[in-house]
Amino acid sequence: MAEQGKLILGVCNGFQILTEAGLLPGALRRNISLKFQCKMVDLKVENNQTPFTLEYTEGEWIKIPIAHGDGNYYCDNETLQQLEKNSQIVFRYEGLNPNGSIKEIAGIVNKEGNVLGMMPHPERAIHQWLGSTDGRRMFTSILRYWRQRNGAA
Repeated sequence: MAEQGKLILGVCNGFQILTEAGLLPGALRRNISLKFQCKMVDLKVENNQTPFTLEYTEGEWIKIPIAHGDGNYYCDNETLQQLEKNSQIVFRYEGLNPNGSIKEIAGIVNKEGNVLGMMPHPERAIHQWLGSTDGRRMFTSILRYWRQRNGAA
């Protein structure tokens, strides 16, 4: 499906699966604290030119919750340079890096931009009563992208 250009979103352990399946580079390790982390975090939108981030502004700070014990994203220096060069880093932790991820990385896309893996949970930030509505725009971005590609109103 990824090779056909279909959108694939892996959240939390889904991100881990995408790296283990080779659809995204790197790996997820135990949190640096060796403890499960469950809280609201600040993210910075690094790339708003993906199908998943069209409704965000580049550089915008958003609040999205995390809930993981294995959220420490890691990759080698060569991979990190490629991620930076190709604008594949989509989200970074801003302020507190809750799991020790290299360069505060919270989410990345593949080179084609149709596969996104991220540790924070946008689906848990769609109603104000959940503490944030910032995750909702990820899903409206996907819808906007689909409509643009398929000529739907």
